Parts: sequence; structure tokens; C-alpha cells
Amino acid sequence: MNSGGTGDLYGKYADAVYLPSKVRLESCTLCQLKCKCCYMRNDVNTVGIGYLRFADFMRFVDRHPYVKEIEISNSGEIFLNKDLPAIMEYAFHKRVALTAWSGANFNNVSDEALDALVRFRFKGLTLSIDGATQAAYEKYRVGGCLDRVFENVRKLNELKRKYNSPYPKLSWQFIIFGHNEREIPLVKKMAPELGFSNVFFKLNYDGNFSPVEDVEFVKRETGLKYVSRAEYLEHEGKSYSRSMCMALWKAPAINWDGRLLGCCNMYKDDFGVNVFECGLEKALGSRRFREAQKMLLNFEPETDNPCVNCQRYKIMKETKSYLTLEEIEEYKKLSLIHISEPTRH
Repeated sequence: MNSGGTGDLYGKYADAVYLPSKVRLESCTLCQLKCKCCYMRNDVNTVGIGYLRFADFMRFVDRHPYVKEIEISNSGEIFLNKDLPAIMEYAFHKRVALTAWSGANFNNVSDEALDALVRFRFKGLTLSIDGATQAAYEKYRVGGCLDRVFENVRKLNELKRKYNSPYPKLSWQFIIFGHNEREIPLVKKMAPELGFSNVFFKLNYDGNFSPVEDVEFVKRETGLKYVSRAEYLEHEGKSYSRSMCMALWKAPAINWDGRLLGCCNMYKDDFGVNVFECGLEKALGSRRFREAQKMLLNFEPETDNPCVNCQRYKIMKETKSYLTLEEIEEYKKLSLIHISEPTRH
């Protein structure tokens, strides 16, 4: 049972299924790199290796007209999906915004895909570039070529000038390590010159791999309060990536084959329903998914819930930093646009 009166607040919407205007639909779990801390490389996963087929994307969009934005990146490299140009074109004509804020390595991008990014007004693209030199970059992005990445960025910028378009907006994601920390000033200088709107400095997933060496230098150059996830947890009393759990309301994650994953960190299990088969409404109204939402609000979880074994949930439970109804209500105002009666599955 819950504590703190959450149950009364939860009752405000517990009897309805809120359908989000945004989802995360994995477009590809293939990747040509061997990044050191990637869970797709180092852990047993159940999402499988594959890519979103154009026919499945088309049916999903047509079946769910209230979905207006789709995040298509997560576990793999989206540009290895040969159906991506067709997906971008169809989304454009259906007025569905596409983003890849979770990141792409941008090592291998066809001219057709580069052209489609601009011509079909792909909304936003994060490039994962953890270095300003090849020596630093390849220590984490094993198998990657920084010159090729920058060449693709320049080609993209030429196309943006050709079509007189600001899209896609580019964001530079830089994971901070001990081996690349001294390149932070150079990255900050290079980013605007290469057409990036911003640089997002991200904390290392694995504190044992190349931890930050000069803490004060990194804090000064990035403006961050903390330089590791452990330090963040110690001082803030909650997980660095706690906001991922909001995805169950804001932007539920769907695997490339239609299985409902819940959030972008769910790679060892799923919720036992396939969105391509039953539709988003039934999937989000299914028992296990609804139970997961409740347990993140400090309700006693069911033993078969895939979120139970998640490290972020374990930290949430240990630190009692559960999600709050105030947070849910705020997201509801921003991104939950349709209400239906619950469906039992």
C-alpha cells in the first residue's frame, strides 16, 4: 500500500487511460560501434537486434492520430535502418514530428538519409560525440571515426543552406570521462562553428570506467554541480536519471517489433503486450503497465512487474524518491491529450 495520501490523488486518474501525444518508437537496435559501457553490448537483452519496418510505422501512425511526436532513437544507430528515409517522408506528410534526442553516432549516413533529414524537416537530432580528437573519441566510441562524423555534419549543414531550413536542430552530447575532460573547452568552441545549438554534458554511466580526474576543472567548464552519478545520488538523494520513469506517462517506449517496453532503459523485459497488434490504448491499459505506473508512485508492486528489478526503481525505493502526483499532473497538462476508459488485459 502507498503512503502520504497518494492514493486519493491517484484516484483522480486511476480509472482512465491517458494516451500521450508523444511516444518513443525504437527504429533500430543495430549498431556498428562497440561503446565501452553500452548495455546492448555488455548485458543480456530481450529487445533483440532488428529495425522498425516502414509498413509497421505507417500502420502505427495511421492507427494513432493523436500521436504528434515520435522519438525514434534509443538503443541502436537509427541510420542503419534502410527504411528511415521513407519513415521520415511519411511522418512529414502526416504532420508527425520526428526526433532523435537520445542520440546517433552519425558515422554511416547515406546521402538519401541526409537529404531526408532536411527536406522532411526532422525536428531534432542529438549526436553522441565524446571527444574533439580521434584519440579521445575512440576510447569510448570504439570503431568510430570522428572525421567521418564531422564530414556528415558538414554535408547536413550544406543541405540546410540549400533548402533554407533550420531543421534538424543539432545537439552535441558529450559524456564526461577522465580521458576526454581536457577537450571540453575545445568542444564548446567547435560546437557553434559546426552548427550545433547546444552541448549537453552527460555523466558517465559506469563510474569505474575512466572517471573524472580534475573535478574542479570539469565543474568550472561545464557548469555542473556533480561529476559522477554516485555524487549526484549522494547529494540529491535520488537517481541521476530518475526522470526516465516519467516516460510511462509522457512518452512510453515501444520496441522496433511493437512490444511495449515502458521506458528507454527497459531492455531485459517487456510488458507482455504488442502495440502493433492491440493498439496503444489497450497496451497502456494493460494490467502490468498500470501496476508499473502505480508502483512508481509508491504503491506495492506486483512480483511479475518488469520495473521491479530496475536499478532506478531500487534507488527510488531505497531513497523514497518516488514520483509525485504533482509531477504527473504537470506532464498531463503538457503532453497527455486523450482520455479513455481503462482496458483490462
